[in-house]
Amino acid sequence: MKKYVFVMALLAMTWSCSEDDTEIIIDDPVVDNPTPPDPTGSASVVINEVAYLEGSVELFNDGDINVDLSDYFLCLGPGTYRRIGDLETEGNVDLAPGEYLVIGYDMPNEEGGIGLYANNDGFGDAANIRSFVQWGAAGSPRENVAVEANIWTEGEFIPVVEDEDNSIVYDGEGISASDWSETTTPSLGAENEFNAPVQSASIILNEVAYLGDSIELYNNGAIDVDVSDYFLCLGPGTYRRIGDLQTEGDVNMTPGSFLTVAYEMPNAEGGIGLYANNAGFGDPVNIRSFVQWGAPGSPRENVAVAANIWTEGEYVEVVGSADNSIAYDGEGFSASDWSETTETTFGAANIFTAPTVRSIVINEVEYLVDDLIELYNNGTETVDLSNYWMCLGPGQYFRVGDAAATEIVSGNVNLAPGEFLVISPVSLEASNDAGGLGLYANNDGFGDAANIRSFVQWGAAGNARESVAVEAGIWNAGGFVPNVPFGSSIAYDGEGFTSNDWEGTSTQTFGDANVFREPLEKRSVIINEVEYLIDDEIELYNNGNVAVDLSNYWMCLGPGQYFRIGDAAATDIVSGNVSLNPGEFLVISPVSLSAPDNAGGLGLYANNDSFGDAANIRSFVQWGAAGNARESVAVEAGIWNAGGFVPNVAAGSSIAYDGEGFTSNDWDEDTTPTLGLSNSAILQ
Repeated sequence: MKKYVFVMALLAMTWSCSEDDTEIIIDDPVVDNPTPPDPTGSASVVINEVAYLEGSVELFNDGDINVDLSDYFLCLGPGTYRRIGDLETEGNVDLAPGEYLVIGYDMPNEEGGIGLYANNDGFGDAANIRSFVQWGAAGSPRENVAVEANIWTEGEFIPVVEDEDNSIVYDGEGISASDWSETTTPSLGAENEFNAPVQSASIILNEVAYLGDSIELYNNGAIDVDVSDYFLCLGPGTYRRIGDLQTEGDVNMTPGSFLTVAYEMPNAEGGIGLYANNAGFGDPVNIRSFVQWGAPGSPRENVAVAANIWTEGEYVEVVGSADNSIAYDGEGFSASDWSETTETTFGAANIFTAPTVRSIVINEVEYLVDDLIELYNNGTETVDLSNYWMCLGPGQYFRVGDAAATEIVSGNVNLAPGEFLVISPVSLEASNDAGGLGLYANNDGFGDAANIRSFVQWGAAGNARESVAVEAGIWNAGGFVPNVPFGSSIAYDGEGFTSNDWEGTSTQTFGDANVFREPLEKRSVIINEVEYLIDDEIELYNNGNVAVDLSNYWMCLGPGQYFRIGDAAATDIVSGNVSLNPGEFLVISPVSLSAPDNAGGLGLYANNDSFGDAANIRSFVQWGAAGNARESVAVEAGIWNAGGFVPNVAAGSSIAYDGEGFTSNDWDEDTTPTLGLSNSAILQ
């Protein structure tokens, strides 16, 4: 560049030295701040981080010029594309080199692939795509476009992120899935941090054939696990080391492999826990997987709940068939993630085929007098019982819908959900001492477990159909309901499939929901005679078959009027022994209390936990009028009739019990009191 000073000096020299008229040409001066040239850099924006569980995509400008991304597009596949300028973003859409832009964009959690496009001229055109990544599986809709554009490797994908706090990040090096990795420290809007999650062992219970005593384990983790020293535990004292059990498959379980273990389990209800060791079966740190069936409350349920691998109070409902198993769907930690299936698949992926629901159950049986049988529909659909059968044993069966063989006491053979049907056999009789009763869906074979639907036996084990019910998983081998006295029935609690789910009740409720009151025989000590006018003497009688210590039993006349039988300061023992043998009498009198002469009531209690609690009262009588404070308790307990009372008697008489029932009609005046002896009227 020529400077003015230089030019002026040159002119001066020329003018002074020139001897002719030669013209001097001077260049135009150059001005400052020239116009800059057009940019020569290249645009390059890549997908740099994806948190698809959160719904965020990070773009990075790895080029050397600004790129306005307003009209760029994100595309998951046909019909699932969005213009970046229309989305919620963090950062500058006019993205400078080395800067990041975070975009909110909903993406599939399990598997998907996302492409960044410079326009929407054609999402199937490789000329338009700029960056791509796919996860969970190959074959997402834009994979082939990215492969053609040479920005992805065909068939590759990044494994699914398990933790919603993690993301997948790009190393900026190449075009394959190996250039991406999961990180536990997402850094959306900043330089990527590569902190790979620790690969953990993950062995779960996957299928349980509780009737077939087989358990399937599955490795759904990412590393090999030797389960030889893992333990299976049903509860205290019922645990076994897997390495000591019979197995099918390799105990060194690779990811995605199955192992079948032989382990004896309860048929009707139970719960099993898988433990990584035997350091403590009550410690939630050690348990790895859990399932329970038939009923809640198995011994290790609370451990599994504390470990956050089960939901409290839940259990898998089961039909109970030796051909079935319960299988896990791999999704969560509740009973709803398990279901019974008719297709057992030990050693392979689970197949879920629901069994037929046993919705009709035997609910109550009175086998001593009227041979009443109550059936109940606990399902969700109406069932026609016309062709169902009842079987007491070989040669003793009758069809429910056969009018000549079955008396319909109440209800409808076409039984709706929640309804009851009460029937009685016309010509057959149930055994009073030891019997069993099975309900069958047909008469194709009473020895075939596929046909039986419900079962109960009483008095003793060994009914002819017990083995059929056990095989079907609806009864416990050797289980039976103890015999009950006349006036009582045996009733089902609706919980499971064992004899423990049945008990005797003094309150028959045929055609209605069961009410459980102890039969007379169980209430072995009763108030038997009361002389309330002169001596306030009370006679107790043991009509059971075992001795009962009455030291901590209580008598209650009403609020604030109670005394302990074994308290010498409160109770005068007139005759007999506080340790009362069967068939013996104890006559007592309160020391400081007096029974009312006109209208009163007296309750016998097994304890003083609460005189208002029907569970504690054992016997009751009231005289003169209804409405004693403990009448309602006795009525609730099923040992008195509401509003009932024994008429007042004359001086010198007592009121005495006839030993028959639980109402005021079972009491009468005894003009010759027999305190300490059999009542003159009935106990001869």
